[in-house]
Amino acid sequence: MKCFALFGLLAVLVVTGTAAARSGGQNDGTLTVKSADGRVVMSAFKGAVIGRFDKGQVTIKDPNPNDGIGPIVTGADLTLPLSEKTTRYSGSNIRFRMIGLSSVTVFGNNINLSAIGRGLIQLNGTITRGFADDGTYAVNGSAAQPFPPFPFTFPLDAQASG
Repeated sequence: MKCFALFGLLAVLVVTGTAAARSGGQNDGTLTVKSADGRVVMSAFKGAVIGRFDKGQVTIKDPNPNDGIGPIVTGADLTLPLSEKTTRYSGSNIRFRMIGLSSVTVFGNNINLSAIGRGLIQLNGTITRGFADDGTYAVNGSAAQPFPPFPFTFPLDAQASG
């Protein structure tokens, strides 16, 4: 009987998890940044982002703390509240995660991040290692492109080409 109850509970979780994953996700785009030096800005972003960088800072604005779990940041040497809803974390070997509606700005070296959702994205490399070596980015599973050495802005959604 316990086995049957466990199986039933697992079935309910799978069905509800699949339904939740599908709701509102049809227009979500994906962004992958690898080994980039510079700045990644995600404005009015609704979705999930996870990332890390060697040295730098991440500023996270969480306008609605009830729409997700809030920012999770580890490794920060300094945490600076800029307002009630915005915090800047800086240091070395920082890892971060944000789910829900947010604005996230990363400025640093060796940025690696993955995001799924919708919003306005700006990429801007620093050309510290030369154009070809400044990292890469990919949008919606497309081939990796060199990280741009100038401010490059585009909407992230299912139709974005980056």
